[in-house]
Amino acid sequence: MTATTIKQVNAKLKSLPDALVEEVEKYIDFLAFKHSQETQEIPEWHKEVVLKRIKDKKAPVDAFAMLDNLER
Repeated sequence: MTATTIKQVNAKLKSLPDALVEEVEKYIDFLAFKHSQETQEIPEWHKEVVLKRIKDKKAPVDAFAMLDNLER
């Protein structure tokens, strides 16, 4: 981001009422989160496990049933 762009954004922020600045801040947080989710790589081993489960057509694991069995 260039210094000019930052100055322009700052000037626009200064002209907004405080309530809208808070909304802008929340939106920036949302964009940062969204970007981090989009750029996150899925490990190859995880892809392989998922593809194997799809191929084998196994039912999803029921974690609650597993816990019940452990408690017995």
